[in-house]
Amino acid sequence: MEEDQDGNEIHNCVIKLREKPKQRRKKVYIGCGAGFGGDRPIAALKLLQRVKELNYIVLECLAERTLAERYQIMISGGDGYDSRITDWLRLLLPLAVERGTCIISNMGAMDPVGAQEKVVEIASSLGLSVSVAVAHEVSSAKLGSGSSTKKSYIMEGGISTYLGAAPIVECLEKYQPDVVITSRVADAALFLAPMV
Repeated sequence: MEEDQDGNEIHNCVIKLREKPKQRRKKVYIGCGAGFGGDRPIAALKLLQRVKELNYIVLECLAERTLAERYQIMISGGDGYDSRITDWLRLLLPLAVERGTCIISNMGAMDPVGAQEKVVEIASSLGLSVSVAVAHEVSSAKLGSGSSTKKSYIMEGGISTYLGAAPIVECLEKYQPDVVITSRVADAALFLAPMV
């Protein structure tokens, strides 16, 4: 552990190899339901309908441009997560839950916890009970004593770090969720995590 010029702690990321990881299946079926922020949800639904053995469907909807847009909207009082999450999950959740297909998406953008709350609200309105895990960055600068950690997951000043597959793997192993929402992660991590 080191400290920066302002005395804030900097934690080095160390990947700890798992000991005797449990193999859950021989084959993992992962579908790409979205490849950019303006993609069409109907294509993801068709994929989910046609590939019955689909274990995971990835909605990759975040880029530097869309992350910056979400930050600007958030500081203006709007949602820090992708506003289209409602359209996507209203369409996909019923069949995904029925089939046991986990949805993994970076639609959490600047407010992944807000997106988690929205997904739970959408599921409830559809009469579904779902487990929603969140893989996101936490600002260590805001975790000092006496500080409020309620919004510590929102990247201060719009600065965010590309996370890798490890936090998504942890969510999948620990919670076995119906949905995983992330903030900014490397695109490949969305697909690598379920393979791990």
